Amino acid sequence: MLRTIEADLRSNVDPTRRTGIGFWVWVIGKALAAPQVHVVVLFRLAHAVAQTPLRPLAFVIRSIGLAWSGAEIHPDAQLSPGLALAHSTGVMIGAHVKTGVDFRIYPGAVLGEPGRGSADAAGFPTFGDHVTIGAHAVVLGPVHVGHGSVVGANSVVTKDVPDNVIVAGAPAKIVRHLLPFDQDPTRSVPAPAPAQAE
Repeated sequence: MLRTIEADLRSNVDPTRRTGIGFWVWVIGKALAAPQVHVVVLFRLAHAVAQTPLRPLAFVIRSIGLAWSGAEIHPDAQLSPGLALAHSTGVMIGAHVKTGVDFRIYPGAVLGEPGRGSADAAGFPTFGDHVTIGAHAVVLGPVHVGHGSVVGANSVVTKDVPDNVIVAGAPAKIVRHLLPFDQDPTRSVPAPAPAQAE
């Protein structure tokens, strides 16, 4: 769990703008002062506790994170290392959401299942590596957002999104194709290494 938290902390600081000791000073400062980082650490703790007989405590920890940061992240979500909330207010991540590494999400985004009247679309979204979810975007149902893709602000995604595209609108449509993440110097930063099973 500590390696995963380290990857989360690293993803909150741009390594191309700060290096050496300055990078780590910035990481520690974010860890101490930023509610969007606090809620990620609380999620990691809640997720670990949810796998034990103390499962009810995980929901208390989730509630603390919600009150502290304005973000609600279900303890059963499977979020890979490198989770970064640009700002936490209004973020909601449902129970069975799965993400790849280096997942960035902006304020007000909702990731979950569609809700009542959507029995044929029940389920939770999954996301590839290096995905960005824009402010107030909504991704609902058993859809997959591919590696390196970006969901634009205020978009509504209810169908699969291929790798390396930007989608926008309601319903979301492809508006631009991107180079693969690791081939685009404007987007490519070292991704956090996946945590080893502890």
